[in-house]
Amino acid sequence: MARRDDKLTRAAHIKRHTKGTSNEISFSVLDAAREALDGGRAEKEKRGPFGHVSLFTLPARRKKPSGTPTKEKGLPLSTGDFVSVDDKEVSSRFDAFDFAAPAMGGAQAASSDKTRRSRSSSSASSAPRKASSPSKPVRSPEEEIALRKARRKLSKVVAAVVISLTMVVLLSLGGMYLYNDLKSHQSNVAQLDEALDLVNQADEVIVELDDVVSHPFDEGMAQRRKDVYSQLEAASLQLNQADEKARASSLNLNESRDKEAANQTVAAIAARRSLIESGTELLEESSRAETAAINLQNVWNEVLKADSLARDAAKLVKNTTAENVQASKEKTNEALAAFNDAYGALSEVQRAYGEADMSALLSYVEKRIESLGYAIASDDAFLAKNKEEASAQNEAYNVADAEAVALAKAIPEKPETLVYEAYEQVVSSMEESYSTARLQAGTADAFIRDYLGAESK
Repeated sequence: MARRDDKLTRAAHIKRHTKGTSNEISFSVLDAAREALDGGRAEKEKRGPFGHVSLFTLPARRKKPSGTPTKEKGLPLSTGDFVSVDDKEVSSRFDAFDFAAPAMGGAQAASSDKTRRSRSSSSASSAPRKASSPSKPVRSPEEEIALRKARRKLSKVVAAVVISLTMVVLLSLGGMYLYNDLKSHQSNVAQLDEALDLVNQADEVIVELDDVVSHPFDEGMAQRRKDVYSQLEAASLQLNQADEKARASSLNLNESRDKEAANQTVAAIAARRSLIESGTELLEESSRAETAAINLQNVWNEVLKADSLARDAAKLVKNTTAENVQASKEKTNEALAAFNDAYGALSEVQRAYGEADMSALLSYVEKRIESLGYAIASDDAFLAKNKEEASAQNEAYNVADAEAVALAKAIPEKPETLVYEAYEQVVSSMEESYSTARLQAGTADAFIRDYLGAESK
């Protein structure tokens, strides 16, 4: 206790010799107070927790006027924290207690208390007290540096993990995209192959169509024309299916050459459709023309037969006896009936194929019918023993027969050529359309063959 009283007396002595405001307090006074407090703590540690009364239990606590505001000393950190190295906070704690109160008398304590209060009030009026802030854990610069290194290392590890995970996700997504793109490409190419297969199947009919159209009136073409005509509908359906597949491939394929191959397939299909359309018209027209030509040939054969009968009748009257004239009359009537039948059939052929001009044939047959009428009238007059009438009718026959001969010169050796010539004029526009479509198909096929050749390599 004697040592404690000595320290308290010393502190009180320091207080008594301290005059003026808090701004005049020197650092030596604060150091003395700090040493006194450290000595008390050391004494407490020697005596144990129950051998000494703590200063916090003393009744005479007095508030000491605040010291002169000064800038806090310390080390600012990059994290925003501030490490203080100032001892102001420690000094302020010791200033809160009056170490000299127990050793001083009542009057001196009261005077000292009044002095502290006056100093406190004057200090409060002169400068506002700084608001206290919650204390933060104080770290040494070495700890702070170590903490920052640990944080940087952790951030690098976290960044590396995030980057790695991101790369894995991106690679997975990229792999899935490439896989799906490859599958889609293979599917579209397979669809294009299916379209080309359908085109090849349709080409079996189209090639036959091309041959029939190119040689429409060759021997045996009539049956081939019927066969190919019956298969065109199925070929058109195949082309429709191929067109759908080729167009879908063209929309979905990404590579330029594959897309161009799909587009060329669409063009080839369109050209083949035009071939079928124009080819169908040519088949129908060639069939109609061939039928007309055959019918005309048959009718003309009947005309020739009738003409032969008329000439046989004319030969019988060279020896003008009643029997010969009667026989000639019968032959003439038979020839006249044949010409009349031929005229009717020839008129039917003209109506069936009006594009051909058969007027020369009809005029000839008409003139032959006219001449045979004069011949029969001459025979009747001769049998009636009217020689003058018989001679006049015979003269009229000769004139009409000469006119028929003149008309016959305008008739071609094969009258059916009239039909074929008309056919060429009729189908000229059709053949032009067919040739254009054929050229377009050939151009598209050339690219497709090159594409398939490159793909096979």
